[in-house]
Amino acid sequence: MAYPAPALARRTTAGPLLRSVADTGQDFAGRAAAAGAALGAPLVTGGLVVDLPGYAVTLDGEPLELSPRQVELLALFLACPRKVWSRDQLHWVCWGDTAASRRVDVQLCRLRTKTGLDLFRNVRDRGWALRAVA
Repeated sequence: MAYPAPALARRTTAGPLLRSVADTGQDFAGRAAAAGAALGAPLVTGGLVVDLPGYAVTLDGEPLELSPRQVELLALFLACPRKVWSRDQLHWVCWGDTAASRRVDVQLCRLRTKTGLDLFRNVRDRGWALRAVA
């Protein structure tokens, strides 16, 4: 797989895992590409448009105030609409680590609140996928 094993991430808090991300020089776009996401611009579903280079998101033509991580998460799901993303994959692509935390859950909840859309569906014991948006 393209992302580090979760066991390694838990054993080595700051050492080899963070160095390996820094040594590869991979940023969000590099890690997303390694995970199989083709991040073209703009990414569109329904009335939701993500301009990743400009870190801008609009819903029905109105700009949304999202954090950079929220824009990256949204872009990742829109780039691979049928893919089920595990928590570890999302941690690695968006944050550069596979730390065991609930920050993915928190950011997805905030995205639901800010967009007013139920964008993500949970796939039990697997992760999250993009829900079809009309």
